[in-house]
Amino acid sequence: MAAQQKKKILIAHGWMHSAMRYRQFKEDLEQHCPCRIKLYEFPGFGDTPARYKKNILDHYEADMRQYLAGHDFDGIIAHSMGANIALKAALGTTNLLLLSPVYNGLAYLKPLTVFYPFAPSLIRVLQSPFTGCRYLIRLCSLPTVNHFAAMDRQLIEDVRKADPQTAARVLSELIYDHKRVQPTPGRSRVSLLLGQKDRVIPPKSVAMLKNDLGGCPAAVLSGTGHTPVLENYKELRETVTDWIISLPSPKTKNP
Repeated sequence: MAAQQKKKILIAHGWMHSAMRYRQFKEDLEQHCPCRIKLYEFPGFGDTPARYKKNILDHYEADMRQYLAGHDFDGIIAHSMGANIALKAALGTTNLLLLSPVYNGLAYLKPLTVFYPFAPSLIRVLQSPFTGCRYLIRLCSLPTVNHFAAMDRQLIEDVRKADPQTAARVLSELIYDHKRVQPTPGRSRVSLLLGQKDRVIPPKSVAMLKNDLGGCPAAVLSGTGHTPVLENYKELRETVTDWIISLPSPKTKNP
């Protein structure tokens, strides 16, 4: 009976990340609160093969919506790109905790799209085993992380597993994605968890999302950039644990 009352949670990763990045987080959460967690991986990242060549965000949204139709979750935790997809695929159907969500594009990155034809090749260079590429990965991560000591292995592993064409296309689509949401009737709720030093998500985008949702609670992780699972693990775990505990208890289903 106790196992049936555990809350079911889905975790979705961000761009150039993987489900593996949240494996330890999953285990720790399951030890600290009554929940069962599934890790979701987008095609072209981590251990999931590439599947799409264009309109990837639309395909990701359709994939997640189809997945959720066959699975019952009490809440979804999603980061950055994953939060963008989860918001569009699951708003109104379950509770959402969005970590540094990408919303209404990334206008300040538009000048970089002139390099889009070369982006897959540049990513392949980063995936090479040379020591210099490890340094480049660190350098490219400067806008998103504050410390590197415990992050090197996972950062490099995620970069090397990503499909270069998929990664380049997804980033381009995220930059120009202006698909917005509207408040949806239902019992679900949306909460935001933001990094105090996040240099990726513009404050204007966060304000627009709050307005489009008709208001929603937002907490800030102090001293944290764009990737809290690598930068502020302890506070993230505590905050997420409290969020899961606060979710309504799952209803017992008749056999």
